[in-house]
Amino acid sequence: MPISLPPISRRHWLKNSLAASLASLTPRAWTAEAVQESWVLFSDTHVAADAALVARKACMAENLQRCVNQVLKLGQKPFGVMVNGDCVYLQGLKEDYETFGTLINPLREAGVQVHCTLGNHDDRKNFMAAFTSVEDPRPVEGKHVSVLSSASVNWVLLDSLDQVNKTPGILGASQLGWLDRTLKNLPNRPTFIVAHHNPQVPVPEGEKHTGLVDSDGMFEVLAKHKKVRAFIYGHTHTWAHTQHEATGIHLLNLPPVAYVFNEARPNGWVMARVSGDAVEFELHALNPNHEQHRQKIRVPLAA
Repeated sequence: MPISLPPISRRHWLKNSLAASLASLTPRAWTAEAVQESWVLFSDTHVAADAALVARKACMAENLQRCVNQVLKLGQKPFGVMVNGDCVYLQGLKEDYETFGTLINPLREAGVQVHCTLGNHDDRKNFMAAFTSVEDPRPVEGKHVSVLSSASVNWVLLDSLDQVNKTPGILGASQLGWLDRTLKNLPNRPTFIVAHHNPQVPVPEGEKHTGLVDSDGMFEVLAKHKKVRAFIYGHTHTWAHTQHEATGIHLLNLPPVAYVFNEARPNGWVMARVSGDAVEFELHALNPNHEQHRQKIRVPLAA
């Protein structure tokens, strides 16, 4: 699919001079542990062309480098890494994606596929030029979506980018139609929907939208498919878990890799493990002393 970045050879990776300078991220040999399906979730990495740039007291590139390094030190290779939007800083410049690509390349070099969604600080054209080919399929015109299926679960990655550097997001009628058809045809396994923008209840007249404008339309589609267990999003830079009142669908807000809006909140990444009758989402805070570090949220595989 168009937003999945396959593994790459180390020789190709080292052609990039910045990548060579990050030799500390050289991939380790994964140990042969008992098979347990796991996935890694990043969000809001906000990488700028300048890897030393600091915003809100955080060096975004350094934080992503730390998260990548932690994943490389896991005992077992994850099935994949998902970066849930706002991959780069503010305006989605070509040079931003060059630095972002360099920082995630150690994962690809280690044989891990990386999957990205797009947020309001991404530029679709620049992202696609950096990471995809014109021959890649485009299931939804003007949007970039993906489906991942394993023996245990399905993941559907949506594109909520509307306008670059404008806060609200939207899926649109074409993507919602594609989502409905896709869910109907997917294997009957627990399914997780991933998009950058947070769901948002109707906004009173005169107030501004800041989240997913067509949230109600999305939940109308999701409610038709009992296999959907959760909607996973970023955008608000907050680690949180609730459930949608009308449908019971779990709502999981990923923490940012980059910076937090509230200094009391954690930043970091999330491990999703499929185990027994649930998927367990575990927070790996960049501050290991944070009270929510290693906090676990269980989403049952059955309704």
